Amino acid sequence: MLATVTSVPIWHPEHETFTPFPVHAWVIRHPDGAILVDTGIGLDNGAIDGWYHPQSTSLTAALDGAGLASSEISAVVISHMHFDHCGQQNTLSAPTYVQAVEFEAAKAPGYTVPDWAEIANDRLRLVHGDEKIADGIRLLSTPGHSPGHQSVVIEAGDERVVIAAQCAYRAEDLRIGQPASSNLHDESWANEALNSLQRLRALAPLTAHFSHDPEIVALT
Repeated sequence: MLATVTSVPIWHPEHETFTPFPVHAWVIRHPDGAILVDTGIGLDNGAIDGWYHPQSTSLTAALDGAGLASSEISAVVISHMHFDHCGQQNTLSAPTYVQAVEFEAAKAPGYTVPDWAEIANDRLRLVHGDEKIADGIRLLSTPGHSPGHQSVVIEAGDERVVIAAQCAYRAEDLRIGQPASSNLHDESWANEALNSLQRLRALAPLTAHFSHDPEIVALT
């Protein structure tokens, strides 16, 4: 857990029902090197701190707590480019995978924190749809919450795990297969969000994990 968000501004879609929520990232311990999924909220941004009052942990400290040095991260996957998912990616040097459509969307004013979303060309790996990035590791295009949201599918032996990230805001949304309107990029993305949830459900993963809900869902 890289942060807890303790407030949201009045224009946030979850404002009326807000309760503090976690910001998760994940490490996949792979034989070819550790893969990090998402990088949490960046540090010391006045606007973000004022709107969200995050209680954040530095990525370096979090990795240290997991017994890893930043240099041991062989690849980074950014589920999407909102500020609470890409915030500390620029502290790393590993190749970083992001959907091409998401990378373009993030250039729009107000979409994210530009400094946090900037990825050096020698690190940037643009993804076009679904893509295998290592043995047993696939990126799955799951738009809806954002134009280029992606989830991660991990397969080992006969077990399958899904990092759904914010394809669903709450675990219940994936369990029932219905996206929450407050989790959509906008209303025009409702069908894409529904299809993305159905794609994940069809995989029948052993477990599914979420960016902002600590509940782990079993769909087998």
